[in-house]
Amino acid sequence: MRIGSRNATVFLLAGIGSLILLNVIGLRAFLRFDVTRDKTYTLSPASRETMRSLQDPIHVKAYFTEKLPPPYSANARYVRDLLEEFRAASKGQLGFEFIDPASQETAQDKESKKEMKRDIFGRQFREPTGLEKELASAGVQPVEIREVKSDQMQTKRAFMAIVITYQEKKEVIPLVQDTRTLEYDLTSLIRKMTRPKTPVIAVLTGHGEPKLEEKLRRAQTILSQTYQVKPLDLASKDKVDEDVDALMVIGPAQPLKDSEIKAIDQFLMQGKSAAFFLDTVQVDLRTFQPTPVEHGLAPLLATYGIVVDDKLVADVQSAHINVQERRGFMVVSVPAPYPFIPQLTHLEGDSPITKGLSGVTFPFVSSVAATPAEGRQVALLAKSTAKSWLEPQPFNTDPRRDWRSETITTTGPYTLMVQVSGKLPSHFASDAQASGGNVLAESKSEARVIAVGGSALFWDDFMSRPNQALLLNVADWLLLDPALLAMRTRGLAEAPLQADISDATRGAVKYGNTLGLPLLLVLYGIVRWRMREARRAAVSI
Repeated sequence: MRIGSRNATVFLLAGIGSLILLNVIGLRAFLRFDVTRDKTYTLSPASRETMRSLQDPIHVKAYFTEKLPPPYSANARYVRDLLEEFRAASKGQLGFEFIDPASQETAQDKESKKEMKRDIFGRQFREPTGLEKELASAGVQPVEIREVKSDQMQTKRAFMAIVITYQEKKEVIPLVQDTRTLEYDLTSLIRKMTRPKTPVIAVLTGHGEPKLEEKLRRAQTILSQTYQVKPLDLASKDKVDEDVDALMVIGPAQPLKDSEIKAIDQFLMQGKSAAFFLDTVQVDLRTFQPTPVEHGLAPLLATYGIVVDDKLVADVQSAHINVQERRGFMVVSVPAPYPFIPQLTHLEGDSPITKGLSGVTFPFVSSVAATPAEGRQVALLAKSTAKSWLEPQPFNTDPRRDWRSETITTTGPYTLMVQVSGKLPSHFASDAQASGGNVLAESKSEARVIAVGGSALFWDDFMSRPNQALLLNVADWLLLDPALLAMRTRGLAEAPLQADISDATRGAVKYGNTLGLPLLLVLYGIVRWRMREARRAAVSI
């Protein structure tokens, strides 16, 4: 017994010593393993390249209140670790501070925090302190969070913001609430601040398109974080402005003039890029009345091998909308599936535009087709499910439509989004020889085109997180910045079970994950107990 006790003590001391040694080594050497599927906790190549290319110092201030309750405390720790990674990758060009605003309060600030006032409704409030006013002028605002303290739910004013400064420029992330896209946000802002020219995205106007300041406000805000976005009216122009790097045509409801179509064509012939989000019908979301539209761009797209159908795609796998139903004397809102808003669990192919994205909705969309040719590459980016079908005109988009009384034959899948790239022919190639070189017969270099049979996926009403990511991916691809694409979708895609597995297999996996480990531990204990009993029985006195 003494020998066994002595050995146990030696092993215990050796274990404690090893832990102390590892901690001492850890103070000087940083090492961690990222075993997540998308390498969520590893800097992407785009971030490392951005840090290596820094020519001048850049400084980051992270304003985080100390001792935040969960889950905000984990966010603060993640931000600190991420900034450490950025600093290491920048070879010292990026520096950062982690600041608790409360530690910088003056005596006067602390006194003013104690002075509470009441508004006309009797609610308590206090005036902002001098420090809070100073931070607000820098774009940093406090937020109200709830925490349990002394067995009571209390409200606490906290800061969770990041300020980036480079030379005379400054960018602010006013609230760090979701860390899944924080690396992308930091990298894109740093790129925006350090590059000599901000790429320009023009959005076509003048043909009844949804206005940027109305239906596309969120799209404009999201794109403006990285790019310069401006409206473009070609009515009085014979070409697209020289400073435009990419063009977006979103939902024209009236035909374009020949001169405008020619300007777009010759813009692509310069080796530029454009995305076409073209409707067959536009639906009023208040009345759900469809209005057919004619944009006049079908012949132009046909030159590039793209055809947009004139029917709507409906899909059993769709988003839900609230439908008003009368029940007795009451009108209640009931969620109901709406097949005219297909919702895709995954997008197609290995294109950086769609890789890793799931849950994207395509409202009121028509199918598109693209044909490859010599020098022209085609990729299919999104498809409806096999349980989809085509709705011919006239369209019945009433959400109260009784699908139980109809016989639907599913004929899907249908392509909803395509990309085309390469040396494209001009739609006005026949005019090239007569123009004396003013009209290009084919693109000078690789041109890039994206086509979708609908524009509502980027309306404010449908701009979910996956749709926002898709919009940014489209912009990055058009502007030849694919390095950012893979980073943005990390952590957004779920890893669900295969859709076609049987119920028995699904149940086995579900209960195996829940009960498997406890049962294995119990089984291990029984085996160890039986082995010990067998050894005892074998001992003879």
